[in-house]
Amino acid sequence: MNNFPFTLEDATEIAEDFEDLVDTDFSMGNSLVYEVNNVLVCPYEEADKKKFAALYHETKDAQIASKSYTGNEYDVIVFSYNIDDTNSYIYTDIRTFTEQRGINYSFPGED
Repeated sequence: MNNFPFTLEDATEIAEDFEDLVDTDFSMGNSLVYEVNNVLVCPYEEADKKKFAALYHETKDAQIASKSYTGNEYDVIVFSYNIDDTNSYIYTDIRTFTEQRGINYSFPGED
């Protein structure tokens, strides 16, 4: 699987395609259950993505979380909270999320 950045336009379209995941549950490991809070366009580089996720967790506002990002390489993340502890969150890039769950989707640039 190629992990390459998306354009803002492609990332926005992908996030819209997966918005039905919001409010669905999935399990991690043996016992942790998470609920999808949002599917978000975010910076591509991991350090920027981590900052974005922390700001989103704090503000619950994607525009505020992305305000300081000046790049032009994007990704899409599935942002989720542990249903037993809303201070515990995870984010997973959309390609990993779909691969782990057997969801077929043709991402832009894949042939």
